[in-house]
Amino acid sequence: MKLLGREVPLGMSVTSHKPEDIKTFVELGFTHFEVGIPARMPSDEPRRPFPKGERPPMPSLEEGAKIACRGEEEKLVSLKQGLVDAIEAEGLRVWSVHLPFGFGWDIAHYEEKERDAVVASLKRVIDLTKTWHPRVYVLHGCLEPVAPEQRPVRVARSIQSLRELDTYAQQFGSRIALEDLPRSCLANSSIETRAMMMAASVPICFDVNHLLGDTHANFLEAMATNVVTTHLSDYDGVDERHWLPGKGIVPWKDLFFGLLDAGYRGPFLFELRAGENGPYQAPEVLAAFKAALGAE
Repeated sequence: MKLLGREVPLGMSVTSHKPEDIKTFVELGFTHFEVGIPARMPSDEPRRPFPKGERPPMPSLEEGAKIACRGEEEKLVSLKQGLVDAIEAEGLRVWSVHLPFGFGWDIAHYEEKERDAVVASLKRVIDLTKTWHPRVYVLHGCLEPVAPEQRPVRVARSIQSLRELDTYAQQFGSRIALEDLPRSCLANSSIETRAMMMAASVPICFDVNHLLGDTHANFLEAMATNVVTTHLSDYDGVDERHWLPGKGIVPWKDLFFGLLDAGYRGPFLFELRAGENGPYQAPEVLAAFKAALGAE
């Protein structure tokens, strides 16, 4: 699609969408799609509410593995096969797969035995999705919170996992992409993200709404040439929000040209939190992006 005089591919994370939504995205010019593999099976049990700003307590290793449904990777992947079928029916293929993250999926776990088990499960997910032929597997470098005294060890664990999983994915023609993350997570600044990227020799998934203590300009200066895919959304700079473009503080035009001028040729792929009426559909996403760029 041509925007501001540049031809760019558009993409969308459709993990929360229905298969029938894909056709409209394609009709409006979206050509690249990300499918996320759930971290756990759906449950009818209501989630326990926590006061604003608080997070649920960390489960034990055994509880985490059970919550994460490790050992049931085939069931987790099968939940998204309908989306993949719909993408392929349009003559396209999945661009990226977001690997599971959350409780029980911490590639930077302080306990080496648990890290090994998580990596083994993620390899199984790669095995089950390799026939989708994704170019990229997006991966979170840790589970938060990260205690300051554990950070050096957990960075090392994460780098070890990234290397191992990237080597595994490359045999199927794919790459692991490290995603920058917010708050106390690993890869929460351009400096740490670049250091981890270089140590692990992996490319980057640039999530533009995860920068809480850094600027988009700093991030682009540090590693724009290493970005292989994006998660685009807007936010308020206080926490991640995954809003529609134009609703927050992201400097969209600077970001757009900053990536392109650095040689980025991947998709401008959106990862948005659902709105009041469910997942955002193609017309809303495209209109918001054009407005944020001033390209209406």
